[in-house]
Amino acid sequence: MTGAVGCQNIMFAKAVGHPESIIFIRDRNSHRQEVSAYIDYAHRLTTDDFEVYFSGKKRLFPRSTDLSFYNWDRNVSTSNSSPNYQVIAENACGLLFKNKSDRKIINVDPKAYPGDNTTRIPVETDLYLHVVIYDHIVRRGT
Repeated sequence: MTGAVGCQNIMFAKAVGHPESIIFIRDRNSHRQEVSAYIDYAHRLTTDDFEVYFSGKKRLFPRSTDLSFYNWDRNVSTSNSSPNYQVIAENACGLLFKNKSDRKIINVDPKAYPGDNTTRIPVETDLYLHVVIYDHIVRRGT
């Protein structure tokens, strides 16, 4: 379990510096169905106790209330804007997120440029099927 906890902490350490980040997680639920979600990290910080994730007692898991959620086995999807991001789902470029603070667009297509002030960081982990952090830095005027 120590390796899993260490990996979990490394994954979150990459996002902690910029709470405006979006975390993509793909995994299997308790019914062994493949599910994925784009998670607004800053919003989840206000709704969840992240200590259980950082300590490895619990895993961060996709929810239907996240920015975008998809159950691959049941072909069910939801999208929800958050206090930080507007979901732009009906777009020729695919799924996009617009940061409400700096109005920058984040493109989650792995073959496309992720957008201004955004870095796409694939995370190697044995805890999930697939993890990517879209590290977005909001530049505020002084």
